[in-house]
Amino acid sequence: MTEQAKDQDGAAVLKRQVHYTSDLLRSLQESIHRLRNEAEELREQLETTGADEVTGAKTQIRKLEELIRDCQKVEKVIAEQSTEFARMLKSEHELDLVAARAAVESGLSRLRTALAPELVLE
Repeated sequence: MTEQAKDQDGAAVLKRQVHYTSDLLRSLQESIHRLRNEAEELREQLETTGADEVTGAKTQIRKLEELIRDCQKVEKVIAEQSTEFARMLKSEHELDLVAARAAVESGLSRLRTALAPELVLE
């Protein structure tokens, strides 16, 4: 397998990983959103039925509020990651490993030419 074929295979693998991770983040975001909505509904039910310490409803409400805050934090992180993956997917056509390799080799060649011959390790 040539270097170019390896680079193309690597780019294809990376593209599949980005798509898979993007789908995974989307699914996780939907699950967290449903969990938060259910927790908010349960909190509202507890508040309307009367929250007192005897029934332990106030403690449950506090725990639900903690859960809701945690869900919101996770949703924020997922949104940030989703934005990053969307940016990566949008620019995937810019991901050209062959061109990157050629640019690096060209730069190294120019460096070798600029250096004194006795300093170049072959």
